[in-house]
Amino acid sequence: MIWQRTLSFVQKAGTLILVVSAIVWALSYFPQGETDTSYLARFGRFLEPVGTLMGMTWQMNVALLSSFVAKENAIATLGVLYGTGEEGLSDAMHALGPAAGLGFLMVQMLFVPCIATVGAIKQESHSWSWTLLNLLYLLVISLGSGVAAYSIGKLVW
Repeated sequence: MIWQRTLSFVQKAGTLILVVSAIVWALSYFPQGETDTSYLARFGRFLEPVGTLMGMTWQMNVALLSSFVAKENAIATLGVLYGTGEEGLSDAMHALGPAAGLGFLMVQMLFVPCIATVGAIKQESHSWSWTLLNLLYLLVISLGSGVAAYSIGKLVW
């Protein structure tokens, strides 16, 4: 029974991560075949002013947004956008510095929950206004915490 549930979870999560990774790859490839000129880069750069408050690149902003589908997608998205394997992704994260990493982690931990949780909030509250207020509250808390963590981290490191 436990093995069946575990296998079912892994299949669902793996499928979702694969699908989102494929979408992220397509958006990061088109229209010219280069990540820096892609549709996803344009959108990420639009959000960059908020990310710079936490020392984040546009890639990290996009990874946070992809985690709205499922939290696990953040790492897969960073892997696609940095175009590297596990070792290269580690090197890219080290280049950002510990303060930006701490800011990213704080935002990721407190960020808006995945879409399934949002659906559950809506179902339990029977209210779109309560659901949207919850999302706005979590967004403000997570971004504020990320800015604070980055700012304190810059003082320490």
